[in-house]
Amino acid sequence: MMETPIFEEIFMRLVRLPNLWVKVLIGGLLSFVPILNIFAFGYLYRFSKKLRSTGQLQLPEWEDWRGLFFDGLRFALVWLLYWLLPIVLAIVLFRALRYQGLASLAYLILTSVTFLSSIFFTSALYRYQMRSDYRDLLDVVLIVRMTYMKFSRFALPAFVFFGMLALALPLYGFALFFGFLILIAYTNLCYSVLEQRNSPSF
Repeated sequence: MMETPIFEEIFMRLVRLPNLWVKVLIGGLLSFVPILNIFAFGYLYRFSKKLRSTGQLQLPEWEDWRGLFFDGLRFALVWLLYWLLPIVLAIVLFRALRYQGLASLAYLILTSVTFLSSIFFTSALYRYQMRSDYRDLLDVVLIVRMTYMKFSRFALPAFVFFGMLALALPLYGFALFFGFLILIAYTNLCYSVLEQRNSPSF
C-alpha cells in the first residue's frame, strides 16, 4: 500500500527537477500578460494531467502551443470558478466591511477565502480531470467533501502558496505560476494515492 506523500519531500523533489527554473521563468513571464497567460495555464493543466496519469513528478516541455492554449482554457474555467470568483467576492465584501469600520474582520475574511480557495481549486481541477466533464465542476458538495478529506495535509502547501503571493506580490506572475505548480504537484499525488487504494469516495 502506498503511503501518503510528505509535502516537504515532494517540494524538494520538485525544485530538483531538471530545467525547473527555466520552465518557471517562461511560465512566470507568460503569466504577466493577458491572453498569453492562457499558455501558462495550459502548461499547468498539462502538468496536472500528466502527473495524474503517470504518478511521476515530471515537467512537460513547452511545446504544442496550440494544444497548450486549449488546455489553458480548460484550466482557466476551473480557476475562474474556484479561485478567482471567490476572491473577487471576498474583495467586494472586504471593501464593504472596511467602509463600515470593520477592517480587521474584512482582512480576516479576505485572507481566509484566498487560503481556502487555493485548496478548493486544486480539488476541483483533479475532479474535473477524472472525466473531463464540465458538469463535475457543478458538484460543489463533492468537491468540498474531497477537500475536507485531505484538508489537514493540504493546509501546509496552501500556506506556502499564500505566503508566496504575499511576499512576491510585485512578481505575481512568478508567484502564481510556481505556487500553483507546488499545489498541483502535492495535491495530485495525494489524490492519486487515494485512488490507488481503491477507496477515493468521490
